[in-house]
Amino acid sequence: MDKIRALRYFKRVAELNSFTLAAQEFDVPPSSISRRIKDLESELGVELIKRTTRNVSTTELGSVYYRSIVEALQKIDDADELVSQRLGEMSGKLRISSTASYGEKVLFPVLQKFRQKYPSIILDLDYSDERVVFSKDAVDIAIRAGHVPEERVIAKHLSSARFILVATPQLLHSLQKRFHRKTLTVADIESSPSLQYRGNQGVFSWWTFNGDAWEKIAINPILLCNNGESLLAAALAHEGLLLYPHWWVSDYLASGELVEVPVNSPVSSRQHTNLDIFVLYQQAKYQIPKIKHCVDFILQHLK
Repeated sequence: MDKIRALRYFKRVAELNSFTLAAQEFDVPPSSISRRIKDLESELGVELIKRTTRNVSTTELGSVYYRSIVEALQKIDDADELVSQRLGEMSGKLRISSTASYGEKVLFPVLQKFRQKYPSIILDLDYSDERVVFSKDAVDIAIRAGHVPEERVIAKHLSSARFILVATPQLLHSLQKRFHRKTLTVADIESSPSLQYRGNQGVFSWWTFNGDAWEKIAINPILLCNNGESLLAAALAHEGLLLYPHWWVSDYLASGELVEVPVNSPVSSRQHTNLDIFVLYQQAKYQIPKIKHCVDFILQHLK
């Protein structure tokens, strides 16, 4: 039995709770995955995977065994990749996870330049706001906003952008006329139509700083959505106020399609004024040339 291969199969089945999904990753039939794991169980004399007609899960001993082998397999993979990269040109797949909005608008143009410089590297880019667990997820580099990184993960600060309340010039003029003032108050915002973003963890609240503490604004959303571009389209159609990081709307501010709404106190989508962006990676993997060069390239162009 090829024990290393069997361990890799078991690891992914334990993480995905599926023989079929693991088989798709390894491009082998599900029966091959199941057979090798059965061989591993026979060698160990214990049941690692609980199989039913409805689901697949690890047994109690299987969970213990999984936690014991994850780090060892990772070290083998890193060692293999490190040696192969040292011997030849930088090539192979580089798996990057990024928050969707920042990834599309800021990161992707930089990655295009990176690909031009290193054409033998295949970028596998995934847009997600989910928390990354490097020991489980198939990720080499992650870009996250405001996340506290897990232990043994390096977090390098990329940027800090303030939240900005925007509207079309037409909508702003209409609101200023309605409230009889150029600078709106928080009460005016609460009475105005707003566009609210809903992330994986729920709806993003709006906050204001009263000089002593942050207070939640009781906004009046006419549209809630988990897609930033849809909310942006609604804002451009004069439908409501939009609260986004500056980098998301900077092009529209430059063109004049959107303008910053003057408010008599700071408004933010978090209980602080700025949104911090980090690049995350494992220190051990930073030794692999393609990962090191990509991290350094991102920092050089975005920090």
